[in-house]
Amino acid sequence: MKSKLSIIIPTWNTAKITLNCVQTIKKYLSGLKPQIIVVDNASADDTLNLLKTQKITLIKNPQNFGFSKACNIGAKKAVGDYLLFLNSDMELIDNSLENMFDYLSNNSQIGLIGPQFLNPDHSIQASVFPPQTPLNAIKEFWFNQKNYSKYTPNSQTPISVWALSGGAVLIRKKLFKKIGAWNEKYFMYFEDLDLCRQVHRLNKQVFYYPQAKLIHRHGASGKKLADSQNQWRRLIPSAKKYHGIIRYYFLFFITRFGQKFSISKTRSILK
Repeated sequence: MKSKLSIIIPTWNTAKITLNCVQTIKKYLSGLKPQIIVVDNASADDTLNLLKTQKITLIKNPQNFGFSKACNIGAKKAVGDYLLFLNSDMELIDNSLENMFDYLSNNSQIGLIGPQFLNPDHSIQASVFPPQTPLNAIKEFWFNQKNYSKYTPNSQTPISVWALSGGAVLIRKKLFKKIGAWNEKYFMYFEDLDLCRQVHRLNKQVFYYPQAKLIHRHGASGKKLADSQNQWRRLIPSAKKYHGIIRYYFLFFITRFGQKFSISKTRSILK
């Protein structure tokens, strides 16, 4: 029987974490009988050896193509009518993703939907983005109103949002193809914001589904690309592509000026 759901997991040098992700999918989503596709970006660890006995579709890329292209390669092998893109550092803790799947299936106005992220200690992890506008940046960095950074909606029921972190997003295959798939100009970062932007342009909604929860071991792959002090620098190339050069530097000015103003304000209060 053809599976309605295909789960696509790009991975790079996260062997044990990826294996755990696959095993928790099999444990908790057996009711959906999903097709599991792992796309390996030329890992140098034991990823392929650990996964080759898992009865999944395993794709080996000749080099690290990045997140977007790996997802698109996996999507081409998908047989399901729905696609769940899942980071390799995700861990399911129950079958609540099945309810999220049903919710999307029954609501045609929703284009993209994602669950609530949890830290390994089960505290809630922010995974929703407000519109990335200069006005929102000014509100947050100049007036201390949280309007720009990732946040967690104050809602226990499904709610419409601007954008979701791409660590776990569910979309209909027809809409995914209509959008044109993940934008491969993004190697890593901002591809999720771009995908959500395309969903809105097609007059579809992006939804946060807090009843579905999974653990996200944030940055398990990316932390190997740079030391902790330089992690933020990895965002710059994709930020320029997403915002455009002029808008990027305008936002950079807003955030830098705001940070310096906050420091000066704090020092004056301390005096």
